[in-house]
Amino acid sequence: MQPATQDDLEFPREFPSGPLSLDSPLYVERQPIEQLAYAEISKPSSLLRIKAARSMGKSSLLNRLLAHAEAQNCRLVQLDFQEADEQACSSLNRLLRWISINASHSLQLKLPLEDYWDSEVGSKMSCSLYWHALLSADERPLVLALNNIDLLFDRTAIARDFLSLLRSWYEKSKQTGAWQKLRLVVVYSTEAYVPLDINQSPFNVGLPLKLPPFTLAQVKELADRYELSWYKSEIGGLRLAALQQLTGGHPYLVNLALYHVCRAELPPEELLQRSTTASGIYADHLRRLLSLLQAEPNLEDAFKQIISVDAPIRLDPASAYKLDGLGLVTLQGDRVTASCELYRLYFREKLCSYREVMLKLDRLNRAGIRVDSLLAAARLSEADQSLEHLEEGQLDQMTQLMNRQQFEAHLKTEWQRASQRPTELALIWLDIDYFKVYNETHGETAGDQCLQQLTGILRQVIQRPHDLVARYGGEEFVLLLPQTDLDDAAFVAETICAQVAALEIACGSATVDGLPSSVLTVSAGVASIVPPAGSSPAILLDAASHALYQSKRQGGNRATAVKAAEQWE
Repeated sequence: MQPATQDDLEFPREFPSGPLSLDSPLYVERQPIEQLAYAEISKPSSLLRIKAARSMGKSSLLNRLLAHAEAQNCRLVQLDFQEADEQACSSLNRLLRWISINASHSLQLKLPLEDYWDSEVGSKMSCSLYWHALLSADERPLVLALNNIDLLFDRTAIARDFLSLLRSWYEKSKQTGAWQKLRLVVVYSTEAYVPLDINQSPFNVGLPLKLPPFTLAQVKELADRYELSWYKSEIGGLRLAALQQLTGGHPYLVNLALYHVCRAELPPEELLQRSTTASGIYADHLRRLLSLLQAEPNLEDAFKQIISVDAPIRLDPASAYKLDGLGLVTLQGDRVTASCELYRLYFREKLCSYREVMLKLDRLNRAGIRVDSLLAAARLSEADQSLEHLEEGQLDQMTQLMNRQQFEAHLKTEWQRASQRPTELALIWLDIDYFKVYNETHGETAGDQCLQQLTGILRQVIQRPHDLVARYGGEEFVLLLPQTDLDDAAFVAETICAQVAALEIACGSATVDGLPSSVLTVSAGVASIVPPAGSSPAILLDAASHALYQSKRQGGNRATAVKAAEQWE
């Protein structure tokens, strides 16, 4: 993406937050959704079900739908279950009274509730009698719009009775009399995973509309609404397509990116690079989703399965519906996949330890299932993006990895970040065993090939956007793993040792006796620490160096792990 021009900056914009106003120029239609919705609400005895994840535009569409109905001379009652307090939802009786009283206020009708409420006939029948009176009070149709109805779904008994009542009203609207004036609109984020008889559910009747994400054409239309012109160039078009792929076309995520591009608060390239970080424009949105996932361990485990593989997988219906309601997945029949790369990259780092990710990848590979090699993560990771901007002299020419100077600069940054959060920071220091002997025996060309093969393994092992790998000098390499504990870092180091040995690079020599292995191996020193305030990264480097020395003393081809704080405080 390109920076906004001065003409772009003169366009008045609203910050993407909540429903778009009726006169907002930023509302992009997703036809035929709007056309179908307007047509359905114009019919007598209609039931319209609008489904989408949070921030996908449900409320914005609902506002336009109600404005259309009002223009058709309909009366309106709009109830949002976000406004219902705990007491109102504590029982079916209180919920139905809350709905009825709010409806009479919206219609400005003075119908005493107690005249219709009878404990002998029950709250459902009492509510129906009251609504019959509301419908009879005027000849005009009445549109009842229930927004965020899914907030009731955790209260299974109340939800079951209320949903069956809605179904009965819909069936009554097909008959003669006042009920024919009723038109229902139900807006929610997931299907009601509530045990209901098929004849009592409002979710298998009426017209269902699920709001899709933006297509690339709609993303371009939104860029036009922001009066941006840079995307019409070849490079700009490619970068807008990259935004659509990163966000999966999620309207809120796309809107937020274009808003910040217009304000020119960050260079557009940096804005996308930071998309999964704590300083990125999506940080609050991602943290909210993370907290929701971590509040339900079963749901968290289910999503871990999804982001660990490249192909859609099967989930139990309850988890699939809940994840779909959060907007984290896309349903494809009875299978699900992550809804966008932004979520896949962010949650892979936050939820999956190295041990979990690598073991799952290994099991799937053995089963012949193709898994995501995280090329998308590599493209968007801060580490790789940073390397693209390094000058030629700041890269190691042999491996095209960071050199020592650049690594130490990044180490200081990550050290400070880990100290402020605070979170654990791990370092792996690798050294090829007896490499000088190998070079002297087989020649520098063969030695260079070994370095390149090891580099390939290190690139494959790196699994998360913020991890760094560098050539520290000669046959030494370092890996920096933010938010990683000692056990996971040790597991990574042991995996590297095993993969290097599995290359079976012969290193035997007729002139050198007593080499510990007939194939090339590496040794690793592993250290981790939660950086104390005001301390130096030298603590971590010294601890990893000490651990590497211990691995060498024990014959090599192994990893030794130490807690930096315990060894060096």
